[in-house]
Amino acid sequence: MNLEKRRVVQLLADRSVETSKAWLRTHPEIDLVSRDRGKIFREAATEGAPQAKQMVDRFHLQKNFAEALEKFFRTQERVLKKATRRSIGKTRSAERTAVPEKVAQERRAHHRQVVSIHKRIWKLYRQGCHKEQIAQLVGVSSRRVYRALEQETPPPPRRRSRSSSIVDPYLTVRWNQGCHNVARLYEEIVAASDTRVHSGPFRCDARPFRQKVARPVSKQTVIWDKPPSPRGVALMMVRPAQSRTREQAAYLDQLIQSNETIAVVFKLAQDFGRLLRKREGQVRLEQWKAAVRASRIAELIAFVDGLADDAEAVANGCSLTWSNGMVEGFVNKVKWIKRSSYGQAGFPLR
Repeated sequence: MNLEKRRVVQLLADRSVETSKAWLRTHPEIDLVSRDRGKIFREAATEGAPQAKQMVDRFHLQKNFAEALEKFFRTQERVLKKATRRSIGKTRSAERTAVPEKVAQERRAHHRQVVSIHKRIWKLYRQGCHKEQIAQLVGVSSRRVYRALEQETPPPPRRRSRSSSIVDPYLTVRWNQGCHNVARLYEEIVAASDTRVHSGPFRCDARPFRQKVARPVSKQTVIWDKPPSPRGVALMMVRPAQSRTREQAAYLDQLIQSNETIAVVFKLAQDFGRLLRKREGQVRLEQWKAAVRASRIAELIAFVDGLADDAEAVANGCSLTWSNGMVEGFVNKVKWIKRSSYGQAGFPLR
């Protein structure tokens, strides 16, 4: 992609080092390469266009940092849940309905299977197998292998909670308007629905709403015992303040007040986002790295250490105005076309 002319130059046959390197060598006029932090394009740019300055795209830097935050918040799930309760004014969870023994046995068996797969993935990884090879041997997706290798400890059993319903937005509005009659709400929803679509039995579950009669409810208060995922909290933190919803802002306030370490993480996340958006340069980047190391937060330090082998390109990304926005838009378009045809769209269909 030519960033100056804003147009596609050529679509290569694959994304290998050799193919990219060969193409770059035929274009000695290239003086700048904007890329992600992947080793493929780094090696191709270094060997194929040694005369060009390299820069890491800011979107990918922010994305990689969000992934480091996600790893950190996976160790803080208890704190995330406590902050959810505080943000909606709830101190203890409600009594849970007893789970039938047969269901409990099935859940335990499923968790044992999950743990077994997790241990097998790590065993093959220690033996030197590549991640794609592990996925084939174990019979799982590549994404699952990547997620499993992010944390060596097997995942704990999942705690079930009420999920949101398609009728929750309507129930929320009517409940806040003062209509607390379940029979009437049921009749309104049935009357408003399309009987051709909703021909089966329907259940209007208003129990979560009854617990909040004294004050307005929202989606988060209805499913209060299900806190945002570690990934969701990470994305909240890297998002600019003006892009957060009121509920997200309130949740982050509770989270920051409840834990000093998370307050430090939030400040580092905001500083990094500002550094990238305003392109504050290498000096400010080094100051931020020093602050991360001083925090002693292992997941963030690992992210900073990972920047060391690509330091010059990262510093250029924090200073120069270019970005991969056009490239990512085009790639997204190609992926959409491929997915819409169930992966069958290839070069023969051009």
